[in-house]
Amino acid sequence: MTNPWWNVALYSGLAGLATFLGMYMVLHLETWSRRNSANLVSYSAGVLLAVGFLHILPEAQELTQGAMAYLLVAFLGFYFLEHHLFFHASHEELHHTTLEIPSSHDECCADPHPLGMVAFFGMTLHSLIDGMIIGTGFEVDADLGFLAAMGVIAHEVPEGIAMISILLHYGYQRSRAATLTLTVALATPAGALLTFALIGGLAPEVLGALLALATGSFIYIGASDLIPESHRARGLKGSLSLCAGILTAVLAGMLAH
Repeated sequence: MTNPWWNVALYSGLAGLATFLGMYMVLHLETWSRRNSANLVSYSAGVLLAVGFLHILPEAQELTQGAMAYLLVAFLGFYFLEHHLFFHASHEELHHTTLEIPSSHDECCADPHPLGMVAFFGMTLHSLIDGMIIGTGFEVDADLGFLAAMGVIAHEVPEGIAMISILLHYGYQRSRAATLTLTVALATPAGALLTFALIGGLAPEVLGALLALATGSFIYIGASDLIPESHRARGLKGSLSLCAGILTAVLAGMLAH
C-alpha cells in the first residue's frame, strides 16, 4: 500500500508545479498563453465545479448533516475576502496585466506598487487553503485526496499566470516576481503536509465540515472567478473546454472508485 504521506507530498507538489507552469507560460510562452488563457480557464472551471459538486460534497454529506451550511459559510467567506481584502485581482485588471510584461529579464517598469504585495499575500493564502483541501481529502481516503488534488491542480495554472502577471504589471523585476510566484507555488505543498500532520484522528463530523468548506471554496472560485473570465473565450471552443473539464472530473471519479 502506498504511504499516505507520499501521496500528499506528490499531489500537492504537482499542484505547486502547476503554479510554476503558469508562471513559465507568461515568461516564455506569452503569445500562446494569451491566445489560449480563456479556454484554459474554462476547462479549469469545469473541473472545479464537477469535483466540488459530484465528488467532495457527497462525501461531506455522508460525514456530517450540516454540509450545506458549511458550504454556504465558505462561499460567503471567500466573497468577503475577495470583496474587502483584494483576495484576487479583478478580471479586467488581470486581462490587461498579461499585455504589459517587460521585454528585458531585469528591466523594472517603476517602483513596485504596494498592491503587488497585497496580491502576493492573497495568493499565498489561497495556495495554503488549496493545500489544506488536499491534506483533508487524503485524511479521508486516497481516492478523495486524488480528486481534491485534481481540482486544485486544475486552477493552479491560471493562478500562476495571474500572480506573475500582476507582479510584473505593478513594477516588479522579473527575477523578483518569479521568486514571489515560486513562494506562492510552495505554499500549496506546505499547507497540505501541515494539514495532514495536524488533522489525523479527527471525528468524521469534523472531517465532513472541512470537506464542505473545501467544496464551498471550489464552487466559489469556479463560479465567481473562473466562469466570468471564461466568457472571453467566445464561440464553441470555450463551451467545449468547460464541458471537457467536467468530463475529466467525471472520468477521474470513475477511475478513482
